[in-house]
Amino acid sequence: MLELTDVHKTFFAGTVNERRALRGVNLHLDDGDFVTIIGSNGAGKSTLLNIIAGTMSVDFGTISINGRNVVKLAEHKRAAGIARVFQDPQAGTSPHMSIEENLAVAVTRGRTRFLHHGVSRTRKARFREELATLGLGLESRMTHRVGLLSGGQRQALSLLMASFTHPDILLLDEHIAALDPERAELVLGLTEKVIRESNLTALMVTHNMEHALRLGNRLLMMHEGRIVYELGPAEKAGASVDDLLDMFASSKGVLSDRTLLG
Repeated sequence: MLELTDVHKTFFAGTVNERRALRGVNLHLDDGDFVTIIGSNGAGKSTLLNIIAGTMSVDFGTISINGRNVVKLAEHKRAAGIARVFQDPQAGTSPHMSIEENLAVAVTRGRTRFLHHGVSRTRKARFREELATLGLGLESRMTHRVGLLSGGQRQALSLLMASFTHPDILLLDEHIAALDPERAELVLGLTEKVIRESNLTALMVTHNMEHALRLGNRLLMMHEGRIVYELGPAEKAGASVDDLLDMFASSKGVLSDRTLLG
């Protein structure tokens, strides 16, 4: 369970460049919720993920995971319960390590790591089995360096790594934005499969409104650091892209800014 209460974040406070990224955000996720987040550039979407992960601190407000306020916990101390897949396919993996070594690191996320003991025979068997579920043939390339993989293959691997320890929260920050359409659809399908089969609680930031409607059981729209609309399962099922565009125009009052969401 994830709970944000009156969370604020301002960059460059007190200067001419001051920007209020989050303005009193309140959010509650139950276990198993899969929430998609849309909004224009600068709406606060990535900042929201950053403050949950601990990459950024909050000015004030609370962030609770399973009833524990984690605001004062550093990012590395939240790592055991929070996994993340980034927009850049190179961000979630180590290119100079092999596929199996990257997976070994993922297994020990948030704990003391000893890589020279990490790739045991038992783990190799598990890695091979898990990689096979991706349908990309990576189970036969476990000793290959990750840097040799394509962007789509690396994102699929990052997604698998993120789900390995069944994190409390999975954060997906525009994780298919850098991929070509074919690979994006592949990774999106794997995303839905991993979240559903592992019953993960997830937040997915996207600029693609069709994806935001198709995936997950809830949808949030952000604007200028606030959650301005929220759609539950029934509302989401009956909504269209045009509905989302109208909602955004209503919240902003400027129809010409619709293109920012595309």
